[in-house]
Order: sequence, then structure tokens, then C-alpha cells
Amino acid sequence: MIYLDYAANTPVDDEVLDSFVLATRKYIANPNSSHPLGKLAKEAIDKVSDDIAKYFNTEKENIIYTSGSSESNNLVIKGIADIRKNFGNKIIISAVEHSSVVAPCNYLANLGYNVSVIPLTKDGIIDLDILEKELDDKTILVSICAVDSELGTIQPINKISKMVKKYPNAVFHTDATQAIGKIDADYSGIDFISFGPHKFFGLNGFGVLINANNLKITPLIHGGKSTTIYRSGTPVTANVIALGCAFNLAITKLKDRYDYISKLNKKLRDELEKLDYVHINSPVMAMPNTINISLINKNTKSIIEELGKHEIYLSTTTACALGNMPSKSVLAITGDELLASNTIRISISHLTTIDEINEFLRVFKKICD
Repeated sequence: MIYLDYAANTPVDDEVLDSFVLATRKYIANPNSSHPLGKLAKEAIDKVSDDIAKYFNTEKENIIYTSGSSESNNLVIKGIADIRKNFGNKIIISAVEHSSVVAPCNYLANLGYNVSVIPLTKDGIIDLDILEKELDDKTILVSICAVDSELGTIQPINKISKMVKKYPNAVFHTDATQAIGKIDADYSGIDFISFGPHKFFGLNGFGVLINANNLKITPLIHGGKSTTIYRSGTPVTANVIALGCAFNLAITKLKDRYDYISKLNKKLRDELEKLDYVHINSPVMAMPNTINISLINKNTKSIIEELGKHEIYLSTTTACALGNMPSKSVLAITGDELLASNTIRISISHLTTIDEINEFLRVFKKICD
């Protein structure tokens, strides 16, 4: 089997899974309980929260645990829109946001909020000139992803943060789901950061929202004591500990993994550039984990199916995209609906081997030819 869809989901690391199993057996009490076993569980959660908080230069009380990035994104978008509605009604996002950002914004637009979508330059970067023109005193939220999930393009979130800070009623949120553990980004000055551990070899069904400056937001879920007033529900100690393990591994091994993946990326890109039926969409400066291509005069769906028969697994677009829809990221940078309708996203990791890359290329060429 050759798995080339790490941007969609990663296999849980053995060390992470072991930490989860051990924590499940050790911390049997509710961390909200006042007895010694409950306090022990709370201390374990606080330790992980403190480690994550230090990385993002905030306090452990500002770490909000959720069911995943989709909930985190919905929580901050709807929560800020509601609590700041007296300051303004404008929300700004980019043309390549995840569906869990786009959908709540569409929901809010139906309620009368003004949602502005900023286009990309040909390099896949958000157009900062247009963003600057769109920002005004009625802007209450700007949500721009740190890394585009389809192209792997790295957005200038630090520059964007400085632009947003000129407007006192506006807060800046970044969906860093595709960035954590893959690139060394600067998150200083960003108000809200969301991510999920299943993108960096952690468990599924869990997520984080960093409320870096402890800003008030309206909760989505009410009732029941938790680690924060902004998200109710009994904290799952084992999930938090597994998250801490995955996060620590991803951060401490980031550089070595990045360097290795960059070499694989170069091999892939060099070989794909030789094929006249391949158009590479991902910019050269994109994150090395992802290479997005379009096929010319080829049936992408059939090729994906044939690759699957050879136990080679990859995606056409992001796993959360609606079926048969063109890639919005590719459409945004190329303006070509045909290219956007025939995309393949190849996403690799430190687990990918050079032999797997060579075998993928061999089978891919054979099928296409």
C-alpha cells in the first residue's frame, strides 16, 4: 500500500496511541471532581494545556478543547459575530478557506452579516492590497488559513495580523490545521488559532481553539463544567494527553521531517514537470507536504480509481469538498475551470519513502499513457 493522502488524515503514531491507552486506564475520574483522583486528572490536563500555551505565548486558561477543527472554526466565527454585532457586521475570509469556515460565514450572511471574500494572486497568496481596501471600522472578524489545504500555499498570516490590528473592533483568526507540525509559522499577534491533531499523527475527533488574548466569544455549547467557559462538556483526559504527545512529537521533529519531505517534494516535482499532460498548480514556495496537479486531456476520476486498484491512495481535492465540484483553490489562481475540475492532490509525510515515490510515478505514468 502507498498512502499519499496525509493532508486529509494521518495514521495515529504508536507513541500517541500508547499514551492514550495508558491515560485511559490511569485517569479514570472526572477532572471536574473535587476528590484526589479528579484532581490528578485535572493536573494532567493542565500540564498539556500549559505546554501548548507556552508554544503560542498565551495562558493555559486560553486553550479550548473541541471535537475538531470544524467545531473550533464554527465556535470562533459564530461566537465573535454574535458578541461583536454591535460593533459591526463585516467578516472577511479568503477564497480558499475550508468548508468549516465558509459554511458558518454563509449562515451569517443569511442573517444579514456582510461577508467579503478576498481573491488570491497567481502565486496562491491572498491579495493583500484588496484586503487592505476591504478592512474598515465595521470589520469584526478576519479569518485566513495559515496553509491552503489544496495547494499547500503558505499565507502571510503575520503580515495580515498587523493589518487587522489597525482596526480595534476586528479580531484575526487563522485555521492552522494544515500548518501545525509541518511548517514553523509565527503566530504572534493572532487572536484565535484552530487545529486538529489528526493532521499530525494524533487522534481523530478532537480539536483545539487557542483564544490567545482571552477575548469574549459566545459559546456554541452551553451547560456542564469544562476547562473553559467558552465550550461546555466534560474534558476527556486521555484525548488531551494524546494531543499533548502528538503535539510534542510534531514540534520537536518538525525540522528533520521538513527537510526530508522537501527532498521527496523535489523528486516528485522534477519528475512531474517532465510530463506534458501534467500542470503543477502548487507554487514552488508552497509547503513541501502537498503537490497539487491538474491533468490535461485525462480522466482524473478514472486515474484515481486505477491507482486505487494498485493500492495507491490519493485525493482529487480536499476531503471535505463537495463531490464533483472544481477545486476552488486551483480555480482561484488559474481562472481555468477545466484545470480546476481535473486536479489531483498528492500529500506526503515523513513516513513516505523514496521507493513509494518511484513506484507511484511508475504506475501513474503507465496508467496515464
